[in-house]
Amino acid sequence: PDPIAMQEALSKHGRRMVTIVDPHLKRDNNYYIHKEATDKGLYVKNKEGGDYDGWCWPGSSSYLDFTAPHVRQWWAEQFALDKYIGSTLD
Repeated sequence: PDPIAMQEALSKHGRRMVTIVDPHLKRDNNYYIHKEATDKGLYVKNKEGGDYDGWCWPGSSSYLDFTAPHVRQWWAEQFALDKYIGSTLD
């Protein structure tokens, strides 16, 4: 698959792509975004002070603490074109 070529082809017809973003992240240390969020302490905490471990469609998941401005800023930065590989302005 070539996401950039697909987006360029759709754009020629006036179409745009929209990313659907779930409010949780899969808990998998091989998933760079989860590992970085864990290392930075960005998740909602459980009553013991550890990262909340919930369940959603990918399985074990955690939720970013969007009540904290620095977490919202970090999350927004993840969607920059140089970080969000395969994305375009279209």
